[in-house]
Amino acid sequence: MGVAGAPLGLLGGSFDPIHFGHLQLARDALKQLPLDEIRFIPAAQPWQKGPMTGAEHRARMVQLAIAGEPRFALDMHEIQRGGTTFTIDTLRDLRSALPDRPLVLIMGSDQFARLDTWHGWKQIIGAAHIAVAQRAG
Repeated sequence: MGVAGAPLGLLGGSFDPIHFGHLQLARDALKQLPLDEIRFIPAAQPWQKGPMTGAEHRARMVQLAIAGEPRFALDMHEIQRGGTTFTIDTLRDLRSALPDRPLVLIMGSDQFARLDTWHGWKQIIGAAHIAVAQRAG
């Protein structure tokens, strides 16, 4: 994984808990988009959500759920940074670390419909491609 210049899929969330829908979204993205890998990025402390399971436990759930999927990876970036989690900060950090890789932020249509409520949403649009999946039904 990590081919220089290959698009990198990013799937963030609270993952409290990670579930089949998250995994299917990632699998579908790999089928539909020319992605090298998908990084699951558990939020340290999502700013739009209340109390939840501890970040380390949620990360472990993700790790167990993606085991055996060679193109899935756990990214501890936000948990290691700690504090309130904003997607734009993570995208800036990844852009700095991976200047030659296209970043593709993967989300469901429900989150995309609320994107204008996200911190720094206009900068998000400039920092990454956005892939939106329509939920079944």
